[in-house]
Amino acid sequence: MNRLNTLRELNPDKHIASLDDSTFSPFGRVLNFSGTRPLLEFSRQHFAAGKPSETNYIASDFEMEEFPVIKEISRSLFGETAVQAGCCFGFNTKMNGMEYHKSSEVLGAATDMILMFGQVQDIEIQAETFYWDSCLTKFFFLPAGSLIELYATTLHLAPCRVSPDPFNAVIILPKGTNTPLETEPAELLWMKNKWLIVHPESPAAAKGAYTGISGTNHEIKIIS
Repeated sequence: MNRLNTLRELNPDKHIASLDDSTFSPFGRVLNFSGTRPLLEFSRQHFAAGKPSETNYIASDFEMEEFPVIKEISRSLFGETAVQAGCCFGFNTKMNGMEYHKSSEVLGAATDMILMFGQVQDIEIQAETFYWDSCLTKFFFLPAGSLIELYATTLHLAPCRVSPDPFNAVIILPKGTNTPLETEPAELLWMKNKWLIVHPESPAAAKGAYTGISGTNHEIKIIS
């Protein structure tokens, strides 16, 4: 909790909650699988961050998918649907955008991190135009070792680091998620099973992602 308190002091304009706060329940739930720790340790050791400006994502890693806990998660959370296990890692500190899937996502924190959440229901549609106000963002601290399920209605994107060191997160999703579409992106659909809406300041906006987030592009002040 000391690190969380320090982050709250550094970011007084944000209410950064812990996972046991009641405000987390609309977005997901904490999971408890006995084989989680070896998977998180593998991710932390095998995926080193690149340039300080980069956030990296590997959708599927064969070695990670061989961990027994992945099969347990596939059975109990995805009904034995084929899943992929990969890693998101890097130096991100900004919101930049929000994505959602038509499925749950399992996220494991190999390091401490902060996640920003919203709800799909709050995306407004006016004359076939999509809007989401970043004032609706909720902030949560995930300590290293945490494993959570994010519901399909939860808006989210890359985690944020909390120190000069990079963040590292295990990401488990239905197989094929976040891989290139076979057709052109349309409206918010950006990749397979990935709907994305971004802030004008986001690097993805320059690549053609749907720009529909108004308000502040939230940024986390890290512990030096």
